[in-house]
Amino acid sequence: MAKRIGTFSRIFINLKNSLFSVKQKDTFVGSDKFGNMYFEKLGDEAHNLRASRYIKQKDPQNVDIPETPVEWEAWLRGRRKNPPSVEEIESNDIKRIQTKKRAEELERKFSGRKISEPSPSAKVITENIVPSQDRNPFPQYEEYELTPGEKYSSTDKIK
Repeated sequence: MAKRIGTFSRIFINLKNSLFSVKQKDTFVGSDKFGNMYFEKLGDEAHNLRASRYIKQKDPQNVDIPETPVEWEAWLRGRRKNPPSVEEIESNDIKRIQTKKRAEELERKFSGRKISEPSPSAKVITENIVPSQDRNPFPQYEEYELTPGEKYSSTDKIK
């Protein structure tokens, strides 16, 4: 039968593990057109360390939020497993530019047009609708109060 670890041994091991933690190695994954570099720290289940991904800005003095392409943003947040390739980013940029051009063309095409208003001779659906004047009032019942607590006067309240 194996010998169990004693209390002092367990305390010593926990103290040693807390002081000398295992350092994860940074792995360079890629960079983008803005000059930002992306790194990943691999997880280690033996030491209960989670994997993490982070970005190093081109200009560390700049305190603004770094500009990151959508593909890298998805990788950083863990929405995708593999980092984006250069070809993928370029093809998505081309699609984005084409979409903007098409939107501008449509804007130019439809900017000169006026929205046609209905002619006075055309029947409008709401012409024949007349609100009824003899509406039934909201029902009132004797056993229910209109205002909560109204049947009790201020003198009847128990102090």
